[in-house]
Amino acid sequence: GSEMCIRDSYIMVQNELTRAFNEVRDEVAQRKFGAKFADLPEELRNAVSKAVPLKISDAEPRNIKK
Repeated sequence: GSEMCIRDSYIMVQNELTRAFNEVRDEVAQRKFGAKFADLPEELRNAVSKAVPLKISDAEPRNIKK
């Protein structure tokens, strides 16, 4: 039903956001260290992750003025 459709849409959006973050992390890793994010040693991956944190909240927005 519609609940399944909403969940599928939610998962699709979440996947797209994650993909976008991964692209940005790859870009930053390439620019700063000359390699893809996944190919970096852990220490450099941590540095890139701090620079491009993946923080997605699905909480209801508050204090929105109409």
